[in-house]
Amino acid sequence: MDDESLVRAARGGDRAAFGQLVDRWSAGVHARQLACVRERSGAEDLAQETFLRAWQRLSQLQDPRAFGAWVLAIASSVCRECLRRRRTGERVMEEIVPAAEPRAPRDIDLPLAEAVAQLPDELQHLLVLRHDHGLSCDEIARQLSKPLGTVTKTLSRAYEQLRERLVKR
Repeated sequence: MDDESLVRAARGGDRAAFGQLVDRWSAGVHARQLACVRERSGAEDLAQETFLRAWQRLSQLQDPRAFGAWVLAIASSVCRECLRRRRTGERVMEEIVPAAEPRAPRDIDLPLAEAVAQLPDELQHLLVLRHDHGLSCDEIARQLSKPLGTVTKTLSRAYEQLRERLVKR
C-alpha cells in the first residue's frame, strides 16, 4: 500500500496501517534524530516522540501523499525543541538519567546522517524516498505528482549539497 492509502486507513483507526507508516519512515526519522543528539537512545526517544505526535495530529495532514515530508518536518521540530531545552537548561530525560556511552548504530553513517539532516526538508524527503525506500526517480515522480525532470534535478541538487557538506568536514 502507498502512504496515502495507509494514512487514510490509519485515520479510520487502523493502528496496523500506522505501524506500516512507522516502519516505512523510521530510518529517515531516526537518522535525523541521531544527527541532532548524536546518541542512540536519545535519538530513539526523539523518534518515538515524533511518531507519537504524528499519530496525534494525523487528522491535520492535508495531503496524505505527503506523509513522509510531513513526518520528517515533525522530526525536525522535535529535534529543535530538544536542542532548545538543552540550551535553556530545562531538564530532559537524557539529562536526568545518564545514557550509556554514546554510539551510533552500525547501519547509520553518522557524518552522512548529519549532512542529510542539514539539508532542506524537500531534499531530505527525496533522498529518503530514493535510498531508504529504494524508489526509482520515475516512482518518486509519480508518488509526488511531479515531473520526472524536476525530481532528477532536485536529487542532483541534494547530492551536490551533500558533497559540499561532507567535503567541509
